[in-house]
Amino acid sequence: MKNISHMRLVLTCIFLGMTVLPVAHAQLPVTTIKLSQITQEAEKFLQQQTLNLNHQIEISIKPIDSRLRLQACEQLTSFLPPGAKAWGKVTVGIRCNSPKPWTIYVAAQVRVFGDYFVTKNAISSGQIITEQDIVKVHGELSSQAPGVVMQTQAAVGKTMLASVPAGVSVRLDMFKSLPVIQQGQNIKVISQGVGFRVSNDAIAVNSANEGQIARAKTTAGLLISGIARTGGIIEVQ
Repeated sequence: MKNISHMRLVLTCIFLGMTVLPVAHAQLPVTTIKLSQITQEAEKFLQQQTLNLNHQIEISIKPIDSRLRLQACEQLTSFLPPGAKAWGKVTVGIRCNSPKPWTIYVAAQVRVFGDYFVTKNAISSGQIITEQDIVKVHGELSSQAPGVVMQTQAAVGKTMLASVPAGVSVRLDMFKSLPVIQQGQNIKVISQGVGFRVSNDAIAVNSANEGQIARAKTTAGLLISGIARTGGIIEVQ
């Protein structure tokens, strides 16, 4: 009798195990997003951000680590970090809110090509620039220092601060001029892209001429750098 009771107990456990275990493991597999989809989203976003540049654009996205696994997303949202611009080396944020939130940052490079001016011959300190002193070339604008001259009238008639050799990119900060930003001045920090334009109040940290790098501190205490523009404006690039 004891053997029969033991056998019944064993059979009962086996029966229960066969019915319970499949239920415990009945979880649906998690679907992961294709990394190529993230890359395509970042490239599409940068294309939209550069529509208003009116220049030749080349966009490259750094490959994402193939070992990365992220859950499939219902809708991706792309963004640039605060103060960033789709120009040169840039980081694009890709965010998913549903069904499971996650954010990834993708490295990219936006190469912008267009016309700008370089010195045709050596120019001395104090010399006034004429059309014969500069020549237009075509190249990568995004590799140039901020304030590179792209229009003749931005250079002709200006006085040089220092001597430069031939073949040097002409920049606005090479010329003598009165500061358009004064240290301690209340200024506006402008950041803009396709479909948006953000303006913030700030205090200038340094004085700067047109085209020079100016720094300012926002009311929130954030230190921002940008290009000094006439009218007490710092343009964030």
